[in-house]
Amino acid sequence: MSYSTGEIAELCGITVRTVQFYDKEGLLKPETLSEGGRRLYGENELKSMQIICMYKSLGLSLLEIKDVLSGGDGLAIISDVLDDKENSALHEIESAKERLECIRAVKRHFAERSAISPKMFFDVQKVMKGQQKLKLVYAIMIVLTVLSFIAGTAFIVLWAVWGMWLPLAVGMPCVIAAMVALTVIYFKNTAYICRECCKKFKPKFLEMFFAPHTPKTRKLKCPYCGCKKYHTETYCD
Repeated sequence: MSYSTGEIAELCGITVRTVQFYDKEGLLKPETLSEGGRRLYGENELKSMQIICMYKSLGLSLLEIKDVLSGGDGLAIISDVLDDKENSALHEIESAKERLECIRAVKRHFAERSAISPKMFFDVQKVMKGQQKLKLVYAIMIVLTVLSFIAGTAFIVLWAVWGMWLPLAVGMPCVIAAMVALTVIYFKNTAYICRECCKKFKPKFLEMFFAPHTPKTRKLKCPYCGCKKYHTETYCD
């Protein structure tokens, strides 16, 4: 069965100009010419056009499509190309997530104020990067806290059920020391950005320890402008 340029375009869901473009670039050649000189394509050309459209939808460039179609080992080539496209797509997703977090951070600041002053627009991306670094600190603290809790519970059970007091006497001070060390690690790796003057500051240990807080903010007094509000937690460089 033969297909005209318009029929190929309709079957593949593309425009006639697109078919003509690929024909001009040598990716699609007509099976024959009609008596009037019209270009006619067969079943093989239709399948080729469908494959080209599939590659195009995957994000392959014209040069990459040419390499895949003309290469000796087309499967190996398309596999490498798709690996690159996958990595690129994953990078774009991560970048989009970062932009989304920045957008949400700015929206939160707008929602908290009826009027926004110019000094409110501090470097949001810097804050977001700091929070990304803090996530690693949080993960380490969670793991060590869980392990300390399990160890402490085991020591208490050994003492209460089997009367083994030595593990409790030796182990519990170690657990307490571990929790103190976790608190110190948390303090050393965190700082705060003032919501008024936008400067980064580090509070004193006791002030931070007893201050009211949320998962991402803590109520502290800024040493620069004296503002006492819930300031944004960030990584201490």
